[in-house]
Amino acid sequence: MRRASLIEGLEPGEIVLRDATRAFNVRADQARTLKGVLLGRREPGPPPVPALQGVTVRIAPGETVGMVGRNGAGKTSTLRVLAGIVPLESGEAGCGGRVVSLLELAAGFSRDFSGRDNVYLQGALYGLDRSQINERIDKIIEFSELDSFIDIPVKTYSSGMFVRLGFAIAAHLDADVLLIDEVLAVGDEGFQRKCLRRISEQIAAGSTVVLVSHDAGAIERVCERVIVLDGGKVEFDGPTAEGLLHYHRLMGTERGGGESLRGGAPRTVNVEDVELRDGAGRPASVFRSGEAMQVRIGLRATEHVSEPQVVLEFRSQDGATVFRTETTAELGPDGTGELAYEVAQLRLLGGDYDLAVGAPELDRTVHFSIPRETVDLDGSWQVSERTR
Repeated sequence: MRRASLIEGLEPGEIVLRDATRAFNVRADQARTLKGVLLGRREPGPPPVPALQGVTVRIAPGETVGMVGRNGAGKTSTLRVLAGIVPLESGEAGCGGRVVSLLELAAGFSRDFSGRDNVYLQGALYGLDRSQINERIDKIIEFSELDSFIDIPVKTYSSGMFVRLGFAIAAHLDADVLLIDEVLAVGDEGFQRKCLRRISEQIAAGSTVVLVSHDAGAIERVCERVIVLDGGKVEFDGPTAEGLLHYHRLMGTERGGGESLRGGAPRTVNVEDVELRDGAGRPASVFRSGEAMQVRIGLRATEHVSEPQVVLEFRSQDGATVFRTETTAELGPDGTGELAYEVAQLRLLGGDYDLAVGAPELDRTVHFSIPRETVDLDGSWQVSERTR
């Protein structure tokens, strides 16, 4: 096995992994007798679990990269290697410039210190002197929204307060490389949005960002490139829209980032199926503004209905309806039918949307995303012929 090494001489903000390999031993410490301890006997454990298997990636200074994959795919291990927390068994890894990691935000806190004291402690760990921390302390406290709690020992903090303080500190350290692992999922929605705005400011200032998240919407809003990991290997590395589609296919959710069917009393006409397709007729959940979209809807009637009404709504992330349309469907002799709603040029602002369909109550919801390239909401909408 080749010896692992640290890459030096990288540009500020540059990230490189070359044939990075790492495995972890999984061993449950069983209760042992005194005799067993004295004799040094230990039951053999399972074989090591590979976390990274020859991962090779280069991220240029200023790039914003999302890292997605199943649980155990190697995402967190990759960030820990880049942060210098976990060594490689073989291969090379390196980050240029100051690296700030938002992995376990409270890991470096002294629980008996106040929040304010921990700001100075964390700043010192990142190489800032007291005067540099003093320049940032007010902004950090304001960002954290902890108010009077900033002077209380952090051992009394909730997990959300830990996240607020940890992110506020890390977000004001002028990082060349910012490594983020799922920490935004802990705070409330308002704080998450503020964190994303702060990340956007750091991106605009030239920071390189690597974001690990199961939230496809956050990846889409922040990142211009996506790396899909599976089993410790790179399965895809490319543009965000294509990367998220690859990820959804890998997870078996390519028909939408999320789909729900509300329960309740049986209806005369039920929406049996909703599927989003792109201009080439392929299932999709991420679309670019200006592209074609088709919404295919399957219906089933529990009793005879001559002209059932179908309602379709596009809703923004805050639940507001941005577009609504209705049409009359045609059902076959068996009470089933299909129809499609086609958009020749999708013109929505970038972000996450829910598409709700019902006949007539809105009972079926599918999630999709629009990348950051944005234009006006106006678009050309046409209802297609019923498909059989």
